[in-house]
Order: sequence, then structure tokens, then C-alpha cells
Amino acid sequence: MKKVFQMMIALLSFGLAFAFTDNDLDGVDDSIDRCPNTPFNQIVGPDGCPLGKIGQEREGGIKGKFYLKIGVGYNKKNGNDSIYSSTSLAYAYKGFYTSLSSLYYIKDNFNNSSGIGDTYFYLSYSSFLLENLYTTIGLNTKIPTGKNSLSDKKFDFTPSITFDYIRGKDDYFIYYGRTFKGKSGVKDVNAFSIGVGYQFSYKFYSSLSLDGSSSIITGDYGYTISYFGLYNLSPKYYITLSYSYGLNNKALDHAIFTKFGVKFWWVKKFSW
Repeated sequence: MKKVFQMMIALLSFGLAFAFTDNDLDGVDDSIDRCPNTPFNQIVGPDGCPLGKIGQEREGGIKGKFYLKIGVGYNKKNGNDSIYSSTSLAYAYKGFYTSLSSLYYIKDNFNNSSGIGDTYFYLSYSSFLLENLYTTIGLNTKIPTGKNSLSDKKFDFTPSITFDYIRGKDDYFIYYGRTFKGKSGVKDVNAFSIGVGYQFSYKFYSSLSLDGSSSIITGDYGYTISYFGLYNLSPKYYITLSYSYGLNNKALDHAIFTKFGVKFWWVKKFSW
């Protein structure tokens, strides 16, 4: 299986080499890229330039990018499991990003229920602190829209910060977030992630991380090893896959989530 996987990656890379040339890995062919050498995770317009870069964004030009994301996930712990779906609509403009996501539980043995789950509103701002150091400050708000058995009917707020050091095709990141629980009698939740990622090509990125999250009851941490992969089917369509393996009894034994996404550019014609 290892040899088969390596052969598949090699064939994908071989095919990409003859499809287009994209040295800065931003999804825009070098022949039409007006801003070469942008970092691979920088949000760029169809001309290859970062959104909002002085001299590139014109009135009536790039206005941002929408994302529609549909996913399905599976969690398992101590013989109990759940299957759920997620639908998200997001918008990115310059360094700002916002999304609204809702959950639907197809089956949830943890609560012996199914139906609509909570909704989450996320807002963040990203920028380079230094030449290679990318940081994101975010706030995630849980809106209690779920049915009684699937929600505590309280708002939760999670401010977070991420530092990502980009060195060529590899990057090193650390995340910290704290969830302030609206429900009395439970502890706030601290969560962190430390990991490394690699951009194999414009189409394929993956990362490995050590994640931790504290219990709302005892405050003890559950630890997981997590994998994340992103594959761009085209400049417009992409899929992601994440998998986490629990390292102790405070964490989920297994968690897997896959997502299909579509990008919509909000663009008017440029007048160069």
C-alpha cells in the first residue's frame, strides 16, 4: 500500500507538471500571474495578487471571495459514536475572514438523539507580523440553535490566536484558544495545537499536529494526534480530510471529517 500511495503521488505530480506552471503555489498560472512569489496560503485574486495590495486592487475590481462548504464527520469514544453533517458559508476579503456554520446530527449515540445542532459564527483577521511569520486572531461564537438534547442552550465564545512560520513549502504552526462557557457549573475549555505542514504542490497540502483540549468537568486534557489534508480539484473546487487519534481516555478515540468546498470570486473586470 505504501508503494501504491507513493506511485499515486508521483503520477499526480507528473500530471501537474504538464498542466500548468505555478511557482508560488497560489493557484494562478505563471503566464497570467501579476504578483509572483506570494506565500502559498495568501488569499489572492484571479490575477495572482493579494487582495487589497496597493496598486493591484482597483475600484470595481476584486471584492473578495465566497466559500460554500459541505462536510460530514464521524466521532467515536468508548463504544459510542456520532455521525453529523456541516454546512458553511464563508467570505474572505483582504486579511478578514468570516463564516457561518450549522450542524445536523444524523445519529448521536452520546445523547441518543438526532436533529439540528448548534450554529457557529467565526470572524478572524490574518496578516504577516514578519516576512515569514503569519498570524491569525479569531473569535468563534456558538449560537445555541440545536434541539434540547443536542445543545446546552447557552452562548459560548472562543477567542484564539495562531502563529504560522512559513519556510518555503513547509510551515510550522501553533494555535491556542480558550472557550468561555455560557453554562454555569462547567469549566472553560483550553485548547492548543502544535504542528508542521508541507505543500507538496499547489493541489496538495497536508499537516500533522499534536492537539489538546481540556475537559469541561475535570479540566484534565485529552490529547490527540491529528492529520489534515487539502486537495485542490481545480482553482474553484477542493476537498479536505482530517483525522484524529486519541492518545488518552479524555479524548475521542477516533474523529474523522471530510469536506467539499467551492470558491466563488466576486470580481468585476479590470481596466488595465
